[in-house]
Amino acid sequence: MIDNHFSEPDAQIPDHSPSGFATFWGVRHSPFFGRVDVPAHLLLENQRSTATRVLIAAQEGAPVISVGGRDGAGSTLLARWLYDSLPESTHHAMLLAPGAAGTDPSALTSRIADFGRSKLGVAMADPAALNGPVRGQLIALAPVFDVLRNQQKRLALIFDNAGLLSGEPWAAYILAVIRQGELIDGVVQFFLFGHEDGLHQIVSSWPKSLEARAMRIPLSAPSEADQARWIENRLILAGCNENLARSFFSRAAIQRAISASGQNLTRLGKLAERAMIEAFMAGSRQVEVQHIASALGQESAKAASAAVPNTQKGMPGLMDLLKPI
Repeated sequence: MIDNHFSEPDAQIPDHSPSGFATFWGVRHSPFFGRVDVPAHLLLENQRSTATRVLIAAQEGAPVISVGGRDGAGSTLLARWLYDSLPESTHHAMLLAPGAAGTDPSALTSRIADFGRSKLGVAMADPAALNGPVRGQLIALAPVFDVLRNQQKRLALIFDNAGLLSGEPWAAYILAVIRQGELIDGVVQFFLFGHEDGLHQIVSSWPKSLEARAMRIPLSAPSEADQARWIENRLILAGCNENLARSFFSRAAIQRAISASGQNLTRLGKLAERAMIEAFMAGSRQVEVQHIASALGQESAKAASAAVPNTQKGMPGLMDLLKPI
């Protein structure tokens, strides 16, 4: 299977001589940067309860499920986890993300048509209709929906960063697809993952007929215990011995890192990685508070030295997020 990457590529492990960072810590790859598919038993408590509700909603056929949390709570991880966890006996799945606000819904029609051709062997009778009015797009997609119905399967459309799917065109499109799917036994489901504020804003702006079909599932911020366990889990997933993973960070260092990260797992990971580099350079086999402090100092210096803000924006369109169609 082809792995089409949307997120940044896996970060390279710093290889400072003599032994190298990876060898020094006994890991195969960067513990905290890059893509990691997390098995269910390593989901954090806040993530596990949300994942359970999402999977139940998927099996019950809820047409729209939105999962919103704070930055760094794990919504992207859960989107990937759902893609891997939906049973093949009941679902086909697509894992996508909008590149920027302003993405036209017809981009999704094209993706569904590509899925129909590649996975179901369905040829579109009128390819030109895929870029026309919504009604024409859905008529063109009818053969895909028919095959799904005959297979007794649903198509799960899983979106990360779904707060960018805002505006009336997307609301009208999602409602039209759902209504069409309901005519043939509810074969389409939308799963929207993203920041809680963005998702609340777009769902609240939907027409009542669409909002009534949406199930909102919150993703709570991780507790201190969850954040400490997350550090251990990421080390284990990178190939570290389980017992050693519990001792690489002193308790005081973990508390300092958690306090500085504001319940944001992404920031916690960046801080932990920098601190491990600081400890490695000092020849210390344990990350201590002073290494966290040095990593925080680097973070502050980097922010202060950014003379030109990063204004690069994504391009409108839908991209495969880490997984093939």
